[in-house]
Amino acid sequence: TTHSDSNKQQDEVSDKDVMPFFTLPAEYAFVARALSQMDGVGKSLDSDFDFISASAPYLVEIKGAKNYLKDEAVKFVRGWQEAGILWQKRLFKKSGFDPSKYRKKENRKE
Repeated sequence: TTHSDSNKQQDEVSDKDVMPFFTLPAEYAFVARALSQMDGVGKSLDSDFDFISASAPYLVEIKGAKNYLKDEAVKFVRGWQEAGILWQKRLFKKSGFDPSKYRKKENRKE
């Protein structure tokens, strides 16, 4: 073998080395396989099919309405927080605000 071939062999990782990090309990593997098959069947029948959107109403039943609503509320609030922060950054930038003037002295180079 050439030098580049030996380097290539050293860089390759075997399945046996990786598999301990990616093992799933059998139940999870079966569920993942079933979900991917349902998604594939849906896409083969309708290219615009979105499995997640189609299954969302059933998540409420599985997860419980209280947990589902709590998670959705958290997502909603985080979205508004991020939008507010972006708005403030744009406003300060437009007004010429220089944050370096207001940093603590230990962070400034004098």
